[in-house]
Amino acid sequence: MEGIYCLIDIERDQEIGTITENQVQFLIDSLEEEGIEDQDYYIDEELLAMLAENGCDEELLAMLTEALEGRADIDIRYEAI
Repeated sequence: MEGIYCLIDIERDQEIGTITENQVQFLIDSLEEEGIEDQDYYIDEELLAMLAENGCDEELLAMLTEALEGRADIDIRYEAI
């Protein structure tokens, strides 16, 4: 069974939505991590465009775009649920 994860807006300390193990792996493969245990990421419009160009699935891209709305950038993290 594939794992399910919760994406969290760190600043607001609120859930953005749930994502699959494949979506988490896409983020891990696409974004910079500061360490092996790092599970948080900086997101802005430029990064969203890069994710879209790299084949980010529509559901994840829409979730991140909605979370960013009205802000220059956000920090997100994921947790297994």
